[in-house]
Amino acid sequence: MLKKIAKSIALISFFWVATTQALPIVQADAFSAGDNKAVLETNTGLVWMDFGVNSHRTFSDVMSSLDTDYAGWRLPTIAEVDHLWTSLMGDLKGWNRWSPVFGGFALIDNNEFGLPITEYDDYLNDIMEVFGFSEEGAAEYSSYEGEDLISTTTYDYRSAFAVFSDAGENGFVVLNLPINSTVGRSSVFTYDGNISLLQDISLQYGTLLVKDSATVSEPTSLMLLIMGLMGLVARNARLRH
Repeated sequence: MLKKIAKSIALISFFWVATTQALPIVQADAFSAGDNKAVLETNTGLVWMDFGVNSHRTFSDVMSSLDTDYAGWRLPTIAEVDHLWTSLMGDLKGWNRWSPVFGGFALIDNNEFGLPITEYDDYLNDIMEVFGFSEEGAAEYSSYEGEDLISTTTYDYRSAFAVFSDAGENGFVVLNLPINSTVGRSSVFTYDGNISLLQDISLQYGTLLVKDSATVSEPTSLMLLIMGLMGLVARNARLRH
């Protein structure tokens, strides 16, 4: 009977993993229990503030509030931002690490991978939802051959954008997801000593802040499912006796 239970659990686990593209992030609390204004990076234990929490404030204003409004939070290191964004985007076809200071993802119509342009839309939308920030707007995409304008497309999009700074190196991460459009989906991680952080207030971007996790994460849905099935199997085994 125990072998049958173990086999059932193994099959369930395999089916769950095979059919779910899991995010390496889950919702977490930032300031109070249940506020869901942060993100827990599950493989590092770091807690990231949602992109939109401080997007109404300038970068310098956020920096001056680290001992007050954002006490306990800090600027992340480049390595921490790199790890976060690479873990989110690194397994997607279309992601390229062109240099140590730049990584980019792009999936456009007629892409070289033979994938539908919407292949990762559910996954990218999930990232937006977990980070709790999705600025929607309209943009225009123009295509040229030489100096000749071929076409212009106006489209709606969702965007997540955040800036960071570490030892004089400024950078940003961005995820752009056009809605119902064949305009390319894109994401960027980059930093450079020459990047000037915008000082004006813009709902399009927030300042990345992070802190070490002080709580133990709750059981995952998979583990809860397995525990529940184990209980059902054990109960059925007792009833048969």
